Amino acid sequence: MCDKKIYIVAKIFDKPGSLAYLCKTPNEARCLPGTLEALRAEGVQIVILDSPEIYSEYAPYSYVEDMKAFIDKVCQLNRVA
Repeated sequence: MCDKKIYIVAKIFDKPGSLAYLCKTPNEARCLPGTLEALRAEGVQIVILDSPEIYSEYAPYSYVEDMKAFIDKVCQLNRVA
């Protein structure tokens, strides 16, 4: 991937903290947000960030290294939202 990092962040509105995943390929950065949007429940927000540390409204971040684990955790947020 180029030198720019792309993070996908999932959060429940009005609750502190969020899940974050660092995309490993440009294809993940293109495809993952749309997949998550199709799966997300109302009340779950999906955003794309280049520098999560700048966006304190989403902190604290729980970073997930594996894309499948990230998708699974976002689906778990759906049950809470």
